[in-house]
Amino acid sequence: MSKRKVPGVQEDVQCNLIPMIDIMFLLLLFFMLSADMGQREFAEVVLPKADQVKEADKSKGQDEYLAILNIFHRPESADFACPLYAHGATCREPSHWLISLRGKEYTRDTIRDQLKIEADAALEDTIDKDAGKQLSKRQVTIRADRTAPYGDVQHLIEVCGDVGIYKIEVAAAAPTPP
Repeated sequence: MSKRKVPGVQEDVQCNLIPMIDIMFLLLLFFMLSADMGQREFAEVVLPKADQVKEADKSKGQDEYLAILNIFHRPESADFACPLYAHGATCREPSHWLISLRGKEYTRDTIRDQLKIEADAALEDTIDKDAGKQLSKRQVTIRADRTAPYGDVQHLIEVCGDVGIYKIEVAAAAPTPP
């Protein structure tokens, strides 16, 4: 009869962490990419204060047709600086102000084409007899920095009307309680 050799105990056994790190990296990547990007539409804007502000009604279910336009000052970078705005003064240089829609930046001259695309994506079945054009279900909320030139807000309202968007709101900060 032959004796079987009993295997010895191996003391240098280690856990292989490489597959676990790969899985954690993939999970992290998945959650980062699938996270709600709705907050990306809100640029950092200091809204003007109003005497009366109507609270936004979230029960309507109109979020699929909502587009948020932000008017904000161009941020400082290595190739751009605005000493007036950096020191808290009012900057009136038109080229320093940008408009963002769905996380992309536009100027006063380039926003019209994008708003036309937004309006055409949500056309209604009715035609405005006075204007002679088809209207859009798209709703636009304009969030302008409190120091932004009001001419930019007026320009956006005019462009929205030209492309068929007639549901326009201008955002404001709620008044401070006394």
